[in-house]
Amino acid sequence: MKKYALKITSVFLGLLIGCSLLFLNACEKDKNSASPAIASEQPSATISAIQNEPITQVLSVLNIQKLDDGTYKVVFNKNAEVFTVSDPFLLSELQTALSTNRKLKITFNPWQALITNVEKLTQNEILLYDGKNVKNTGGTAIKINANEPFENLDTDARLSVVNTTSPGTGLVNVVPDMATAQLMFNYLTKQCCALPGPYGVDYCISFQYADDGCYARAHKMCYVLNNKYHYATHKIFSFANAGSDVLSVQAQKWGGCCVNWWYHVAPLVSVKTPTGVKSFVFDPAMFDQPVLLSVWLHAQENPVCVSWGTGNVSMINIQPTTSYAPADYSGFAFDPDPFYVDTNNTLVSYSNLLTCP
Repeated sequence: MKKYALKITSVFLGLLIGCSLLFLNACEKDKNSASPAIASEQPSATISAIQNEPITQVLSVLNIQKLDDGTYKVVFNKNAEVFTVSDPFLLSELQTALSTNRKLKITFNPWQALITNVEKLTQNEILLYDGKNVKNTGGTAIKINANEPFENLDTDARLSVVNTTSPGTGLVNVVPDMATAQLMFNYLTKQCCALPGPYGVDYCISFQYADDGCYARAHKMCYVLNNKYHYATHKIFSFANAGSDVLSVQAQKWGGCCVNWWYHVAPLVSVKTPTGVKSFVFDPAMFDQPVLLSVWLHAQENPVCVSWGTGNVSMINIQPTTSYAPADYSGFAFDPDPFYVDTNNTLVSYSNLLTCP
């Protein structure tokens, strides 16, 4: 009996030691496998979209507008691209979703800017996607006067030093010089999914796909600027949300095709220059260096790419870094993404896509 008890005790001790070793090995594995890259919340089971294949997303319809040719312009809460639809059934479903404030599964071809299918959510999906988020409101919203040069905004006192931070954040409000700003910009550019890596962030940034995803790119860039370089940031949102306005952009870095957005967003950083502190936009999807706000806005009114509507910026809104994507068509309310779940899902989904087919 004692021999049997001793055997049981030995087995128990062996299991205990084995489990302890497994636990320690697992911890060591996690420690060793942890990427030196800046990490944030892991994405759910999102796979990369396929070039020239339709994409399906769960979205809210924010605005529907009839165009002169009889088709309808449709924009959504998150996706920056402007889509058209002519099918009466699809249009009816979209109009119902807009009037009832319900999300739909939208299937679209981003390279042709066409909606190809809509599908209602199941009850479980409604519970998952229709939850109410705390929304950011306010900011510094400025209506754009078509007769006023964008260059006036570069010296606008409301935009000169926007990155004032609360004590204890550890963030520096103003970048000391353009050389430092360019160094940070170059680091961000190297995280582009079109480059082979290795990357210094947890998920490469899809700069090479300009049709959509600016909200995820901006959110990740701000994360890097705040956590790697410890500089404060805001976000600059531009909107084409009045009349027939549309943002018209030529993707000169990615093949030269035209892209139309109803809004765009990028990090806004305060930089000390020989003529004073100015706000610069960090947008590697469009430029090779930080640019003044006027340059960024001019690029969104490219007359070559106005195939319908009016290629105008209607308004801009300076938002805190926490604002992720527009919550409505007004340009005054924004959904957050505090745990970077949607950010990372979007970057993964768009990682293999290219702007010009």
